[in-house]
Amino acid sequence: MPNDVNLLVRAARATGATRPAVMRDLVRPLTVTDGTTPMNELEVLFRSPHLPCIGVQDPDDPSRLGLLTRTRFAEAMTGRLGFGRAVLTRQPVAQVADWNPLVVDEQTAVVETAVRAIERPVESRFDEVLVRADAWQMVGTGDLIGALVAALTGRSLHDPLTGLPSRELVRHTMRDWAKLLRGTQRRLVVLLVDVVEFGAINAAHGEAVGDLVLRAIAERLTQVVPSGFLVGRTGGDEFMVLGLLPAAVEQRAPAQREELRVQVAAGLAGSPEDGTDGQLPPLRVVAAASTPGWADLDLLMQDAQRAMRLAKRGGEGLARSAGAA
Repeated sequence: MPNDVNLLVRAARATGATRPAVMRDLVRPLTVTDGTTPMNELEVLFRSPHLPCIGVQDPDDPSRLGLLTRTRFAEAMTGRLGFGRAVLTRQPVAQVADWNPLVVDEQTAVVETAVRAIERPVESRFDEVLVRADAWQMVGTGDLIGALVAALTGRSLHDPLTGLPSRELVRHTMRDWAKLLRGTQRRLVVLLVDVVEFGAINAAHGEAVGDLVLRAIAERLTQVVPSGFLVGRTGGDEFMVLGLLPAAVEQRAPAQREELRVQVAAGLAGSPEDGTDGQLPPLRVVAAASTPGWADLDLLMQDAQRAMRLAKRGGEGLARSAGAA
């Protein structure tokens, strides 16, 4: 699904790197007025293009808040047949405000709020959302939709268990990085990391323990790969590391690739000195690299998968902690 992934990546870039989780991360100050305020006194406030709405406090119940949007204000001041201004200019704002706005707490999840907002009637679907806190706040529809897009694209492009990039995002990154090779002597390198007998772990201890193991591997792997490398989860018990190797003479290239593989395998195995010995099950690590200045991604992946099959057949490439079973 390359086209879909391209669109998702573009959406992720457009919405920024952060993905707000709760409404507190999105709130903006809300201007609040008393419900007895005449409509004509609010006109000067709405002249500011940065004021999308006003909160309206119920004169009889200060804890209750209504909403007056810019659209609702304009419709009220225009009225039917153009007679609204004469009739409504001195009318209290409480008679025009929406007293059933969407109100949420600041700890309400962004996704939940967005769903509730979309479920509103068409005429109020794009109204601002009021956020209850020490002082009333608001969130605009555009900010809410942007946060929802960020959350959904993030989940689409990342593995929900480990938080690592998904197979689709890793392959998208491979295509982008392959373009960086042109005109250079650099190589694109792929490392595959496989959990030895992962099925036996699930069978003996349950899937919950298996999930803990996968998360631990993901965390360790991100710590031991060189800076600038990408780590993704590309299968049930398979991880992929992607990076660019510096230019090297042809005779040096195999050793360069092997040194990287050994470095990552050693980091995954841990040692008694760094306190990580025995925390992870045995892992198998293999590596494949492109030719200088050019990469055929399908061939590169075939080389890596062939290396993994050979390693499994010959019992090679293991990153085993001394205390691992």
